Amino acid sequence: MRIEVLSVSKYLRPVRAGEDVPLIVPGRAYAVLDGATDVNGSKIAGLNSGRFAALTCAAALAAVAAAEPAEAHTPEELVAMLNARLGAELDDWSQKLGRPVGAATTLALMEPIGDRFRFTLVGDSGIRINGSETFQCLKPVDDVMSAGRVLLQRLLEARGVDPADLEAKSRQGVFHGFDAAVPELISAEDAARLIAESRAALAAQGFSAPVLDSVEPMLRAGIARGQYAHANDPVHPMGYASIDGTRSDGFGFLSFERPAEEVRTVEIFTDGYLERPDEVSIAAWEAVAARIEAEDPKKVITHWGVKGSNEVQLFDDRTVIILTAP
Repeated sequence: MRIEVLSVSKYLRPVRAGEDVPLIVPGRAYAVLDGATDVNGSKIAGLNSGRFAALTCAAALAAVAAAEPAEAHTPEELVAMLNARLGAELDDWSQKLGRPVGAATTLALMEPIGDRFRFTLVGDSGIRINGSETFQCLKPVDDVMSAGRVLLQRLLEARGVDPADLEAKSRQGVFHGFDAAVPELISAEDAARLIAESRAALAAQGFSAPVLDSVEPMLRAGIARGQYAHANDPVHPMGYASIDGTRSDGFGFLSFERPAEEVRTVEIFTDGYLERPDEVSIAAWEAVAARIEAEDPKKVITHWGVKGSNEVQLFDDRTVIILTAP
């Protein structure tokens, strides 16, 4: 099997590693892990908490892959092993730092098992098979936060906020919540109007009533106080699966198999790629990324997001692994 991999850090100046971590153990495991960006900028062992989570789980996955074949464990057992390793590290660092620390990552994984390939996903990283069959669980909470951030940025722009500050201020608004933005950034009346406009925008996109009912509490609380509380909640409409040192559960945790003889190509990618190309090649993935970045660098026009790009960093890291059968 031919293996190609590209991982691009979001950090431009100064250049440093991002939260994406690709892992390849030939014949045993092929994976991407995307650590969750901590809105408070927390550091663990000198690393961003998202990178710490992704590296810790990648190391645990590599150790398992080296020690035993994939048929020796189920996907649930493997994810539990990764959570156990991350949980132990987080407990250790919480004691060292004298305060609780948290960190989380996604996982998109392919494991060969005899004449089959097994695929496991936790979170919003994705897998595409044969250039046509895609598995990716994009969580509704990101759509809620993106709507709030985009509409907030438009409001600030209309009020003459310095264009150089727009992205940072709108990001701050959804990271910490609209309630925390009053009165320094917006008024209470602004917050209520933005929430109503966000709900209307999401309703126009066809989101369900339970998601729409979550718009106000989520935007008022923000990512830090609202989103994180629903990690691995299998019931709440804002719930999503994550590897965070506890127990992965809910929307975004799935596994399945395919006969190896039916698989010609596998692409494993993080959500830094906002669209998938028609062609199966790294050049094609990069061409799509470049087009979107040129069309909508701030992620407020065609590809709404909770973060935009600026002169020092892109909106997100991006990673893709392409596996091609001989």
